[in-house]
Amino acid sequence: MDDSAEQPRDDGDLQTESSPQVSAEEGTSKPTTRYDVSAVRAAAAAPPVTPERAAAAAEPEKARGKRVAVFVAHGMGQQIPFQTLDQVAEGLLLCQDGEDKSRPKSRVRAVKTDDQWLHRIELDLKSGTADAVEAHVYEGYWAPLTEGKISLRQVVGFMRDLGRNGIKVGNSGFCRWLFNVYREFDTPIRTVFYLMIALATVLSLMVMNWAIAAVSAGRALLAKAPSWLSNGLFADLTTTFNVVVTTMAVFGFGLGLATLLRKKKAPASVCRAWSLVTVLLFIAALFVIILGALSLALLFYGHVKWGKTGSEQLWSQIFPAAAVDRFNASFATWTLRLVIVAGALFLGWWIFNIVRGVVRDLSGREGRLPNLIVTICMVILVVLAVRLGFSFWEVFRGWMGDGTMRVVRGSLVWLLLIAASAFVRQMLIQFVGDVAIYAAPYKLDSFFQLRGQIKQCVEKVAGAVYALKRQDGSGHEYDQVFIVGHSLGSVVVYDVLNRLVNEDEATGRPLNVVARTPLLLTFGSPLDKTAFLLAIQKQHTDEAREALAAAVQPLIQDYGFRPERWINIWSPWDIFSGPLDFYDLPESKDSKRVCNLMDPEATTLLAAHVEYWENTLLFKTLYDAL
Repeated sequence: MDDSAEQPRDDGDLQTESSPQVSAEEGTSKPTTRYDVSAVRAAAAAPPVTPERAAAAAEPEKARGKRVAVFVAHGMGQQIPFQTLDQVAEGLLLCQDGEDKSRPKSRVRAVKTDDQWLHRIELDLKSGTADAVEAHVYEGYWAPLTEGKISLRQVVGFMRDLGRNGIKVGNSGFCRWLFNVYREFDTPIRTVFYLMIALATVLSLMVMNWAIAAVSAGRALLAKAPSWLSNGLFADLTTTFNVVVTTMAVFGFGLGLATLLRKKKAPASVCRAWSLVTVLLFIAALFVIILGALSLALLFYGHVKWGKTGSEQLWSQIFPAAAVDRFNASFATWTLRLVIVAGALFLGWWIFNIVRGVVRDLSGREGRLPNLIVTICMVILVVLAVRLGFSFWEVFRGWMGDGTMRVVRGSLVWLLLIAASAFVRQMLIQFVGDVAIYAAPYKLDSFFQLRGQIKQCVEKVAGAVYALKRQDGSGHEYDQVFIVGHSLGSVVVYDVLNRLVNEDEATGRPLNVVARTPLLLTFGSPLDKTAFLLAIQKQHTDEAREALAAAVQPLIQDYGFRPERWINIWSPWDIFSGPLDFYDLPESKDSKRVCNLMDPEATTLLAAHVEYWENTLLFKTLYDAL
């Protein structure tokens, strides 16, 4: 684990109910109705040993009921420290049917074991009953290790390589070493088609990004353009991107409406029906992106190769010129209107919040005069700035003339494309970049050491949770440890659990990992996809190599190494995950084989990947297991 993970953190607030807590290790905390991270810092401050604390530490541990640990690893993308802990704790507390919810049932605590601090949320589940459980939730937090470690070029290269290897595997037959058998799995031809479309989409986005960069740099927004970038080529490229942006906007609207229907708790039938519409819009968007990139290549070839340096447009020779002009004019007009409306709404919302704050501060008794003076100065500054901007705009309009103004309006799509390109770049690096860094490649890469650091970081916390002892030293702190992983976190916990099992078996089972792990719960998991897309097939390896590779994965060597249950939650609307079929032999009837559960509430295309956190199935499954 990195140094930042070994000290109490100072990030954000943990939002769940709290109660006063006194312990020999941590001293006394103040009663609160909501706790924040200051409670964790106070618990981890390690105050000096006093006679009272020494006496408390010497007392035998009080009788207790069942005590278990929940270890969870977050998925890809930017993650806030303790956010995953909070989500799991809140979800489990919401499953407390029929109990008095006014009584606090959670606490926060930081404990030190060996050379690291462990932060946890303590939950009392079904307290006061015969089957009461005290659950401590821990987090394997690895997000900072991948921040800023990969470039867009490496992400795109990773996606390209995945697509090519997946197509090769799909055509040659997918083989996998499972339970001492080199087994070939049937690959539907649709899998190859999916990958071909995905690869074509990635390559198309690369072409579009190159075109945006080349034209924006060459034309420099009304600056003198190079000879190859004629007015005709620029107009044709603008028309092409207008179509792409329009299609993407329609798809985005459909996706946004699907999300709104879900938040407003519309009937499930309505959500599913509209989700089908979003699928059709998604397919249309992919088609337009691929055909748009092909059109860009043909437009560059046609204009540059054949010396079309004037204003002649190729699209006007394929479609009616009047229709092309009307579409471009309508796009420019409506885009400008939507931008103005969106800007006005944002500005109005911002002004409303400022005015509300001013009214609140001026109504107070203290600081009224300074608040009034600062507010007046701010208003005067804003008015002068706006007036200055309008004055210069009138001058610029007079210089540019009506023709140049039309060009400015027609170039609006390029401003949107530059902004969209920057946004997509950031999303790819933050989300797909994490996968590219962690996913074990089928060839050598530059992230080998970083991948090891991530595994070591998570394994160090998980191993410490298994190794925690009771205060009286009579045994392990936890009767059971439940392992949970979302998205890429499911791949991380799968690897970590394999390493813990191997280490435990090699050292005589001091932690008894297998027997004390009743559940491995994965959701939104790409484990099947990574196994398929990163596979090495028979023409490049033999059974000996595959057997050696599987040796580090006891979970696919023998069911005796598996937790009592492995439950995988997935959704057909989540394109990043799916059922796990490549971790068991198809004919196996073992009770420890993966149990795939489809989440009926995760129904929004793409967004389903994170909707598990908001649904009943995930937390009900974990709660029932606890």
